[in-house]
Amino acid sequence: MNFIERIFQICTLNNDKIDPDSDNFYNAIIFNFFSFMALILLIVFISVNVYLKNSYLFIILASLFIAITINLVLFWKKYNSILASTILSALLSIFLLWLLYSGIVNNQGVILITLFPVLNIYLLGKKRGNIFSLIFFALSGIAILLPRIFSFQLVFSLTNQVLFVLLYFVFLIFLNIQEKISKLRFETIQSKIKKAKQETLAKEEFISKISHQIRTPLNNLVVVTNIVNNFDLDEKQKDLIDTIQASTNNLVNVVNNIAEISNVDLLQSKDYNQNFNLEVTVKNTIDLFHEENSDDLQFPVEISEDINFMVFGDPVKIKQVYLNLIETILKKTKAGKKTIDIKIKKLSESNNIVEILFNFSTVDMEQVSEITKILNTEKNKKDRNAAIAKLLECTIGMRIIETLGGSVDFNLSPYIFECNFILKFKKGESLIIKKEESKEFALPEIKSEGKVNLKDSNILLVEDNLINQKIVLLSLKKTVNSVEVANNGKEALDKFGSAKFDVILMDIQMPIMNGIVTTKKIRSIEKSTNTRTPIIAITANALLGDKEECLAAGMDDYISKPFQIETLITKMEQQLA
Repeated sequence: MNFIERIFQICTLNNDKIDPDSDNFYNAIIFNFFSFMALILLIVFISVNVYLKNSYLFIILASLFIAITINLVLFWKKYNSILASTILSALLSIFLLWLLYSGIVNNQGVILITLFPVLNIYLLGKKRGNIFSLIFFALSGIAILLPRIFSFQLVFSLTNQVLFVLLYFVFLIFLNIQEKISKLRFETIQSKIKKAKQETLAKEEFISKISHQIRTPLNNLVVVTNIVNNFDLDEKQKDLIDTIQASTNNLVNVVNNIAEISNVDLLQSKDYNQNFNLEVTVKNTIDLFHEENSDDLQFPVEISEDINFMVFGDPVKIKQVYLNLIETILKKTKAGKKTIDIKIKKLSESNNIVEILFNFSTVDMEQVSEITKILNTEKNKKDRNAAIAKLLECTIGMRIIETLGGSVDFNLSPYIFECNFILKFKKGESLIIKKEESKEFALPEIKSEGKVNLKDSNILLVEDNLINQKIVLLSLKKTVNSVEVANNGKEALDKFGSAKFDVILMDIQMPIMNGIVTTKKIRSIEKSTNTRTPIIAITANALLGDKEECLAAGMDDYISKPFQIETLITKMEQQLA
């Protein structure tokens, strides 16, 4: 088995630039195998003829050896397996026909020629292989079946002539049947894969709906239990409440586990292509992590000075990528102070299209033994990067990059971890403010009226569920100055335009207008006033990628149901500060 594996590895040499999911990849393996086998056989026969001092046959064999080698080298440069396979088949056909017509092949050698359809069909495929095989049969049949008519020196016996015809067509028919069986098997497997994907999608949608439906009432249980627990209760009542609270917490853990193993595809969301400042988008996203651990976390950002223009693309997806990749790296870094270097560099520009390299690197990454195993076993670059992305749990960022036309490349060594990806953008207008004159985050100055205390704050609660409204109002009535309620996104926009709020608590799934769209419209309105109202997402959506989508839409923080009211109050205080 190890011997076969070694041969297979040799046949996959220089195939890194070929998509492993394409037919060209498998054709390249077969082409490499037949080329190597032909070269090995030629070396043997060349050596024999050198020993026998047969210079004439030596020249012919050496010429064929050089021709096959050149064809192999050209294939490794161009990766055109169809052309290379056709040339190899033609070279071997001409050589075998020369052996026949020159009289070098004896009666036993004719039997070996019947194997030629095997090479043709495997190299060229069913249709082209059949055509080549029939042409070769006609040309070789003249020398084998009709030697007396054309006065050839070598005359084959009737037995060998019959065997040649029978075996040639037996091999040809067998290979066509085998090809048909392989095609039917492939179609069956494809059908099963398609059915499995549909079943998986249905399960994911079911889990998403169930998770959302469970989280909303579960949140009410958590909040109400905490409120009741603060009342003056006797010992028996306190014990009952504690039992409810413990059971609720266990149920919270179960729901969270469901969310962790689910992976709802968010990549089909609407594109928000527009002209945007790449530096501002990246630095604002990074700033979210500064607020969480400003003392222990550093993000040195290096953006090449030649990116002095706007780019046309989707800033929301760029934010999602940065959120996902940075969170992934932070999960795998060592405890204590850590640094993640971020570099953005323009690689090329052609016809108003710019190619930009994005780089993440850190020396604080924990050495993951599984990564070393992947590097040693996965020789194909694409498979290696996909395996590392899955291990590091950053498949969402990787898939978003792929939808934008790029691909992620991971580089690891004992000293540094690097993540690179390249994206193309349409070049927008030049930035009016020069980089050296701009502020650190290149943001317009936001009007500030000083710090607002939580007890003096006015809150806008955007929530369509009446029970949820009552729970939040009950929880916050003694903590804040006032809470205004909007039943949907449209009503929230109306209230936002007619009154000033210090914090907005935004539900996501609502009728008429959902929380994502509402947030985008609020941020669009604020551009003309140079103000910014903190928006905290309060949602029952807690599956993989929901947080990234909320933050990328312009929200300042995110909390999933069920939550402790103290956590919500802490997040509100952080935003007001």
